[in-house]
Amino acid sequence: MNILVLSPHRDDAAFSLSLSIAHWLSAGHRVTLLNVFTRSLYAPYSDADFVHDNDRLSYISAMRRKEDESFLKRLPGLTMVDLNLKDAPIRLRCDASIVCDMDADPADTAIPKIQKALTTQAAAPRPMQALVLPLGLGHHVDHRVARDAALTFSTTLPTAFYEELPYATREGVRVDLSRFREDVNTRLHEPLHPVLVHGTNTHPTDFKLRIAHLYASQIDDDLAHTIANFSHRYQGAERLWANEQWLAKAVDNKLSTSQRDQEAKPLPS
Repeated sequence: MNILVLSPHRDDAAFSLSLSIAHWLSAGHRVTLLNVFTRSLYAPYSDADFVHDNDRLSYISAMRRKEDESFLKRLPGLTMVDLNLKDAPIRLRCDASIVCDMDADPADTAIPKIQKALTTQAAAPRPMQALVLPLGLGHHVDHRVARDAALTFSTTLPTAFYEELPYATREGVRVDLSRFREDVNTRLHEPLHPVLVHGTNTHPTDFKLRIAHLYASQIDDDLAHTIANFSHRYQGAERLWANEQWLAKAVDNKLSTSQRDQEAKPLPS
């Protein structure tokens, strides 16, 4: 199958889905990583403060692309497509400190651009046959804009939604998860089901830690370990929330294994 993974920013899929992507590639699937908001000024753990203001955007954007290229080298066969859209602080002219407190605007100019890119992927010679989207945990406006722009496509494709890291490790995430599932039930008239994807690496935590460390401009060592250790609550797997079409394809295509709600270890309250 051709699986398209939508990543709002360059690190989102890497932090949240590295085990899953490795599994899908090993199972013979084609995986395309579609990065949405790749033009950014955000690199709190880099040397960007020493760069002239006029050069910061190109410098940081290039730095973050190199981090993604290192990720690609760890997962041979993974394809990357960049939309080169501006992230929220630039696009919406807001401070980075409030991006998780803003409502997603249905008139956001990014939405038709994301939908156009997905339409192109759907009409490609090898069209996308399954879709993996961010849940929107943490309420980052870019995540919700990317997710909402793609929801229409999830009505016709096997679709799974991933729990974004590091947001999924934070307090209050249970409320976010409940709110999102209710939103999907209302808008798509379809419940989501928890599924697990186990990676091919015998030491999943170590693998995720190595991946997290590739994005040194974004996180420190403590947060890298927090991201890596999150898989412990799913016995070394990553949890996604899948629609019925995904479940129908999951077993034959080795997409995931099912997991009942009561079997999942609890998220932090």
